[in-house]
Amino acid sequence: MGKQKIHDYVVVLKNHNKKTIEMTGWLLSVLAIIIFLVTIYQEPTDWGIFFSLFIIIALMASNFVEKRKKKKISFAILLVCAGIGLSFFAETGHVDSLFILAGIAEKNLNKNKEIGFSETGIAMTGLFPKKYSWSELNNVIIKDDLLTIDFKNNKVLQHFTDDEEDDEYEVECDEFNAYCKERLKKS
Repeated sequence: MGKQKIHDYVVVLKNHNKKTIEMTGWLLSVLAIIIFLVTIYQEPTDWGIFFSLFIIIALMASNFVEKRKKKKISFAILLVCAGIGLSFFAETGHVDSLFILAGIAEKNLNKNKEIGFSETGIAMTGLFPKKYSWSELNNVIIKDDLLTIDFKNNKVLQHFTDDEEDDEYEVECDEFNAYCKERLKKS
C-alpha cells in the first residue's frame, strides 16, 4: 500500500519569533551554567553535577559551532538536560521543572506553521489546529510571498510564506491560485 496523500498543497508560513527564541535559548543556557557552577561551589564533592555541567557545556558548544556554520540550532535538548541534571543533583526548588518546560516550549515554538489545502478544505497546524471548508471562504491567493485567506464573515488572514524551508513544500503561486479558484467555484 502506498502513502496516502492528505493535502494537495502545503504552504509553510514564516516564523517571526525565531530570533527571540534563539536569544532566550542562549540566555537560559548561560543561566543553567551559572546555576551549576554555584551548586558546584556549594557541594564540590558531587560528581553528578560535574557530569551535568559538562553535558550542558558540550551541548552549548555544539550549538555555537552549528550557528557559525549557519545551520539551524535548537536548545530543547540542552534545556531538558539542564532540568534533569538540576532535578537529580541540585536543590533548586522548581527551577529544574522550568528548564524542562522551556525546552518543550522551545521545540514547539520553533516550528513553522503549516497550512494544508485539500479538496475538503483548509487545515492549519498549531497549538490549536483549525479547519475551514471552502464554503466559508471568498478567496485564497498567494501574491508576492503573502498568503491571503478572505473569509465570508469579513475576516482576513494574511501571512508571509517561508520560501527558505523544504523544497518539498515549494508552492508555485500561479498553480496554487488556480487550484484555490477552482475549489472556491465548486463550493
